[in-house]
Amino acid sequence: MTHFYVKPENIEKVSFIIKDEQAHYVYNVRRFKLNDEIMIFDGIGNSYRAKINYINKNLIMGNILHSSYKMPEFTIKLYISISKPNRFEWLIEKCSEIGASEISLINTKRSTNISFSTNKLKRYKKIAIAASSQCRRNDIIKINEPIDFRSACKNIITEKDFINILPWENENYSESKTFVGSIFKEKLKYNGINILIGPEGGFEKEEVGFAKSLGIQTVTLGDNILRVETAAVVAITLALNYYKILK
Repeated sequence: MTHFYVKPENIEKVSFIIKDEQAHYVYNVRRFKLNDEIMIFDGIGNSYRAKINYINKNLIMGNILHSSYKMPEFTIKLYISISKPNRFEWLIEKCSEIGASEISLINTKRSTNISFSTNKLKRYKKIAIAASSQCRRNDIIKINEPIDFRSACKNIITEKDFINILPWENENYSESKTFVGSIFKEKLKYNGINILIGPEGGFEKEEVGFAKSLGIQTVTLGDNILRVETAAVVAITLALNYYKILK
């Protein structure tokens, strides 16, 4: 059953309230009725089975029947250079379904500098909420403001117990080609991973050199050159797979 997002302040121990646009969706689109059971979540790890005891197109109220808590065991933060808004919206949806925790756009030398308007950020957050609702996540992927590449590199190396990787097409030609799986060496050693994905055309050698100088590991995702959003999905999937094998 799809579960519906309700702001934490509208959920108490024994009751909940759904208002306005979301109430319209539940009432008019999904056709829930009085005394129906409904699944809701607060975006910060809590999921609830509840029963509706009052409903109209603007307001729904009910009682909490059961609650549970679940957050991702392994934190995945994606830093990506992507220029087309429709492809970024697709990426938010798919990364939410896979299990990424955060997405940050990065401005690189080969990418168009990106900034968020307030309305655009609101739209991205709505997409993230809808994705969590569809795939039954209890949390919501965080969409961060854009950041320049060097600042992103400096930020991620400060995070303790995180793996930091940069998928790079030229890694295929290095003598000691590094695969994602080879960096997961010890069980339970890592709490999460930071993944840096470059723009179409890739990172410049200077940028890769800077990342390496900070200890960020370049890796290969295979022989084929992948599109930006494809590389992100593949890298996240591989990281989750190896973490689950070794945990």
